[in-house]
Amino acid sequence: MTNHSRDIYIELKDQILGGKIKLPGMPAIAQRVQRALSNPNFNTADVAKIIQTDIPLSGRIIQVANSPLYQGVLPVEHCHAAITRLGMKVVRNLVTSFAVRRLYYSKRSSTRRQFEALWKHSVKISAISFTLARISPGFDPERAMLAGLVHDIGELLILQYAESTPVLLKNKTLLDEVVSKYKHKLGAVILKQWRFEKEMIDVALDSENWTRNPSEKADYADIVMAAHVQEYLIKNCLPEGIEEFSDLPVFAKFPIFKLGPDAHKELLMEAQDEIAELQRLLR
Repeated sequence: MTNHSRDIYIELKDQILGGKIKLPGMPAIAQRVQRALSNPNFNTADVAKIIQTDIPLSGRIIQVANSPLYQGVLPVEHCHAAITRLGMKVVRNLVTSFAVRRLYYSKRSSTRRQFEALWKHSVKISAISFTLARISPGFDPERAMLAGLVHDIGELLILQYAESTPVLLKNKTLLDEVVSKYKHKLGAVILKQWRFEKEMIDVALDSENWTRNPSEKADYADIVMAAHVQEYLIKNCLPEGIEEFSDLPVFAKFPIFKLGPDAHKELLMEAQDEIAELQRLLR
């Protein structure tokens, strides 16, 4: 089975490099907003005009601005006010996050459940990453949220490929093996095409590489890995091949893990309202 999964990976990679497979593209609205935010001559009103051309996206930005995470004394009723409240940096990451959601849709009933399950998992990791970033010095919570959303983007590509490859779609064992072994490398290919920074590409490559330790300082791949650790702890289980989470390098990088074996779990449980709110907004 291993050779077969590698053959599929090589074929998929060759088709990508040969331009025979169209990678999931960053939605146009996100690209327009990113360009605008990179232009020093653009202001809040200009960005609002772009976002308002996409009514669902505009509504989501207003919804976030009025959520318990960001709400002010008075509710905002239009996009310009929402952007002013949130700030350009937050809006940049939110627009990309909401745009990514649109990629997780399948027209085939046979794969729709897998797409939805993948998005649900990404949202859960994203929400925990956001919460961890809030209590960990040096991290941008919205950027951590985006990192959580795209960490499994390679699996999305494999599922899209499987839709047009019956031999893969009908063999769950083979599909699971391809996903497990190659989603990280393929995720990095997609994020490079989207021109994400290296730190975000590292999220796709290494956020489930439990023994990684390139630096004593934590990065966004470590944040997403820590989010996975928290999810496992809540479920009272361990990933395959891991005997103790406390032995992992990531444990030494976050203050929350230094509070004791139960304290970090308790702290995360106390943040369930925040996590639930983020999950609601991202769905």
